[in-house]
Amino acid sequence: MKNLSIKIIRYAITFIIVILAAIAIFRAWVFYTESPWTRDAKFTADVVAMSPDVSGLVTDVPVRDNQLVAKGDVLFKIDQPRYQVALDEANADVAYYEALADEKKREANRRVKLGTQAMSIEAIEQATSDLKTTQHQLAKARAVAAAAALDLQRTVVVAPADGWITNLTVHPGDFITRGETTVALVKQHTFYVLAYMEETKLARVRRGDRVEITPLGSNRVLHGTVDSVAAAVTNSSSTAASNGLATIDSNLEWVRLAQRVPVKITLDDMDENHPYSAGTTATVVVAGEHDRAEKSTWFTKFLHRMREFG
Repeated sequence: MKNLSIKIIRYAITFIIVILAAIAIFRAWVFYTESPWTRDAKFTADVVAMSPDVSGLVTDVPVRDNQLVAKGDVLFKIDQPRYQVALDEANADVAYYEALADEKKREANRRVKLGTQAMSIEAIEQATSDLKTTQHQLAKARAVAAAAALDLQRTVVVAPADGWITNLTVHPGDFITRGETTVALVKQHTFYVLAYMEETKLARVRRGDRVEITPLGSNRVLHGTVDSVAAAVTNSSSTAASNGLATIDSNLEWVRLAQRVPVKITLDDMDENHPYSAGTTATVVVAGEHDRAEKSTWFTKFLHRMREFG
């Protein structure tokens, strides 16, 4: 009888342990598959594609690749002597037409004062017409001079904001054309994270939710806040036909992959030296509202860390 009781107790303990293990595994599986998190997140920043507004030979590049520059710093210069000559020619044309306009004006006023007793109406009207034509030519010359001055000003390409110069592909002696992208400027203080969440998890993502961010290959945990969820993504099941009608994919696979939607996350703080470059990968876990995130249990925090392994 005593042995039977011991066996029953052992079976009961084993059964309870199995049940608890099953519950723990089920909770972990639900937490892993349904809670809002993703390993598909990227550090991102605002990037300005720098391109000149004039064409010519590059004469000076006073910056180096990946250098931190301030707003207004010179990045490179383009063939200033040539554009200075163009400006001088335009200013000479302006001076010429100003003198010519003064002469035509005096002539027209003199003929008007003499009147029809000294000359014909046709001669008076011709003088007035010549004055208007010269004034129009003067206005055009001034516009050309203003454009030449603007071109000369834009031979010096400066940084539009504080940030890092990267992918610098221009060097002294290169010939670059107007609108050709030559360097990228990663703006300082604009770093954020784009987390590509599965659509099945978006229902648990709210603006203002606290977020834990673990960069790939790092044990450091950054914190941020959900800023917004993308309003739309590309519909890969529909394309526009040549007649303007929508072409819908009629295939329905048994296994359907959840669409990923970008979620923008602002960082609480980021080092000035951008330790995590834009484009690098991170794991993002949406912990929920601030108070709830602060009160997470050790089990929840442990599951957050386990996501790093698969």
